[in-house]
Amino acid sequence: MANVFSIMIFAFIGGSGRYLLGQAIPVTTGFPWMTLCINLAGSGGLAWLSHAKRLTATWPTALTVGLGVGGCGAFTTFSTFGVETVRLVVAHQWGIAATYVVVTLLGGVLCSAVGVGIARRWGTFRLEEQ
Repeated sequence: MANVFSIMIFAFIGGSGRYLLGQAIPVTTGFPWMTLCINLAGSGGLAWLSHAKRLTATWPTALTVGLGVGGCGAFTTFSTFGVETVRLVVAHQWGIAATYVVVTLLGGVLCSAVGVGIARRWGTFRLEEQ
């Protein structure tokens, strides 16, 4: 039950953060920069979180699950990526739509690789015992 509660709390924070960023920089026409940045940051963050075992091993499981499933899951948004891609296609903005899809997919993989790399590098440092 602690995991579910943690997911709910972090989903509220992640979803609210995404909403507020979307309101601060709305996409009306052109390239959907905010969704791209949110999804790339979430890809790197989730990859880091899932590979930073030396650090997260000391955390309560509910915290790690809440941050990953709730926080990153609610912060990132595949559905908005899909809707914005369709919006660009319907508007006959083929180049922007293709660029958005390619940059999102390749950028997401790259950011995930960077997140894993940072987590593994961080894992080489010794944690101080308390």
